[in-house]
Amino acid sequence: MTDRTKVILSAAAGTVGGAVVGYLLWTSRGLSVRDHVGPGLNEVLQRLQDLQASVQHARKGARQSASGDLPS
Repeated sequence: MTDRTKVILSAAAGTVGGAVVGYLLWTSRGLSVRDHVGPGLNEVLQRLQDLQASVQHARKGARQSASGDLPS
């Protein structure tokens, strides 16, 4: 993929993302969508935070294991 293609794809993604955010923030239909989807998004965000904590815990364990510094 050439640099020019990457720039064009990035610009297109930014344009689409901006349009979606604008729709959700500044239209009455967007408010309806946010009200409908919001609770589910909060649950997804909580699960992602839990996953992140698990990954950090696993990394810590892997580092300790690799260094031979296991807890007794």
